[in-house]
Amino acid sequence: MPELPEVQTVVTELNKKLKGRKIKRVAVFAAKLVSLGPNTVSNIRDVTQKTVDQFCKLLTGRKIVSVSRRGKMLIFNVDGPLTMLAHLKMTGQFIFEDKILAKKTGSQYRLLNKPTAPLVKLPSKHTHVVFYFTDGSTLYFNDIRKFGYLRVVLDKEMGDVKEFREYGPEPLEKSFTFEVFAEALKKRKAIPIKLALMDTKVVVGIGNIYSDEILYHAHVRPDRRVDSLKPKELKAVFGQIKPVLQTGIKYKGSSVGDFVRTDGKWGSMGKHHFVYGRKKQACLGCGTMIVSMKLGGRTSSFCPREQV
Repeated sequence: MPELPEVQTVVTELNKKLKGRKIKRVAVFAAKLVSLGPNTVSNIRDVTQKTVDQFCKLLTGRKIVSVSRRGKMLIFNVDGPLTMLAHLKMTGQFIFEDKILAKKTGSQYRLLNKPTAPLVKLPSKHTHVVFYFTDGSTLYFNDIRKFGYLRVVLDKEMGDVKEFREYGPEPLEKSFTFEVFAEALKKRKAIPIKLALMDTKVVVGIGNIYSDEILYHAHVRPDRRVDSLKPKELKAVFGQIKPVLQTGIKYKGSSVGDFVRTDGKWGSMGKHHFVYGRKKQACLGCGTMIVSMKLGGRTSSFCPREQV
């Protein structure tokens, strides 16, 4: 969490809000969350002040050209021969605040998706990087668990970014066909179909939430081994990937835990879950009680009657 629909929501909103804005200053409060070059950042390694200073210097004075994504990775395209990559991991958040929103909210937001969660004034102890723009607007990067990261990469190094080399196909692109999906699964025959869906080498962007929802709509139990699925069942799973993800995007993502949109509001996909997070509740299709199990260390929810 966040998964593809949540990341796409952030990308769409930031692309509209940041395009053309010029970075006046960058402040880094947690050095281990920033780095330079195409290699993966370890969130436990030491980062020197020299690296932090260079990270800030490279981005200062740059204009945001566009924001896009690959898998769950956000790609900030700036004017000049470099790009900033950002990964939200489990609890990363981008909140963009202009003067109008700052006046309306007093720069206070709920960083957890609970009505009882306290309002937190930004920047807070969970704010680790702040981008100040020349027009007075601000972009906050918050991360309660500090697993996310920001990385500046030269454009000529983009082909060396480890994540991009290892990522499988994008599920919403036309090139993602059943044949592509089935071919990727050939090396995952002995694992549960849920874990295969969450494998970024098979397909990117699907995590715990949307794998549960996809398998519910495909009427397939999450613990079924890939090699136990008949061609008809595999096609049913494939056939639900795009619709489920598109529904997630339509409702601006699932705010279950700590995902918030770029204005601090919550996504509403959680109101449309059929099985995820609904253990011991009645199945919306047949009324049977939803049950759960552990797969690969993650909790998977399903309907024992609808899914076989």
